[in-house]
Amino acid sequence: MDDKAASRLRQWRTAGEVPDGSGTGRQLDLMRRLSRAEIEPARFAKQWLDARRLALNENERLAEHLYRALNQVFYALDEYPIDPAFREDGDTTDAELLDIVNQTLERIGGTGD
Repeated sequence: MDDKAASRLRQWRTAGEVPDGSGTGRQLDLMRRLSRAEIEPARFAKQWLDARRLALNENERLAEHLYRALNQVFYALDEYPIDPAFREDGDTTDAELLDIVNQTLERIGGTGD
């Protein structure tokens, strides 16, 4: 069994256990970059959703608390207009998205700093 297949069978319990090149690892890296203002929120949103799709396609497995924490970011992005021309009342703002990402990183110990 190769490393990639072995990693799919394992359930990652903490942010520190997640390999950098995995879809989940990419999600965490993007969250850290947004937290440090190294990426704009709209670009973060698109890339994070792409990384989530990769994680799902690769059948990456997460412990319940990590899964739920990342879902909070997903739910925020579900209400976030990547194109500001489509922003409506009640949509997630850039500031709210940043706050949710920071809270999630703090909750899962994923700051990586």
